[in-house]
Amino acid sequence: MTDSSRQPAKEHYRTLDVPEDAAQEEIAQQYQRLLKLYQPELLESPEDRAYAEQKLTAVEEAYAVLGDPARRAIYDGRPAPLAVGSDGEPESLTCANHPDRETLLRCNKCGNPICMECAVRTPVGYRCTNCVREQQNIYFNALGRDNIVALGVGFIVSLIGAPIIGFLLSSIGFFGFFIAFIAGSGAGTLLARIIRRAVGNRRGRKLPHFALAGTLLGVAPWALFFLLAGGRGFLTMLIFAGLVIASAFPQLR
Repeated sequence: MTDSSRQPAKEHYRTLDVPEDAAQEEIAQQYQRLLKLYQPELLESPEDRAYAEQKLTAVEEAYAVLGDPARRAIYDGRPAPLAVGSDGEPESLTCANHPDRETLLRCNKCGNPICMECAVRTPVGYRCTNCVREQQNIYFNALGRDNIVALGVGFIVSLIGAPIIGFLLSSIGFFGFFIAFIAGSGAGTLLARIIRRAVGNRRGRKLPHFALAGTLLGVAPWALFFLLAGGRGFLTMLIFAGLVIASAFPQLR
């Protein structure tokens, strides 16, 4: 019988490059090191990016098993550990963030007890919010100036583009609404690419919000102009701007 999900006996250990008797802390540290090593977005060559993505997938799969003591024990052919109290019942813990709540769940990275409200389900198991945030920080490599760059680029592009779009769509009349709906998302993708290129394809936790603020600041004076000019083109431009923002924002996260 064949099983495509079955791997050679110690393949996961070889993937993470750790000995079979490695402590959980050592495995976690090696996992973090490999995540920093294989970052496809930092590579220029398509072949290098493809290789890094393949390695990153293998590392995630290996850590999903070895990072969880119970799954690791099963993988090693040992009985899965079960924390029990003196009465033989499963040990009840209290959440690290909510001491008044009992739980049987632990973060599979730091080991802290967590209740379901604090637990975040990830591809490698349940983790606490602190560990999830720490993991996300690996991918957020934006420099301090990148937020200002994103704000400035969003402002300039929208300040130049808003009047062009407003006058163009208003001159078409009723069909301008249809064009706004059709072209808005594509324009948002283009704006996101311009901003990403301006910041060197780096990611930041606050970067999308600065880009959004810049875009709104660029659109605002022209929205006011069209409104005071009788409202012609005002609604069409707002619809277009809304679709641009709705499309660009998630692509910058």
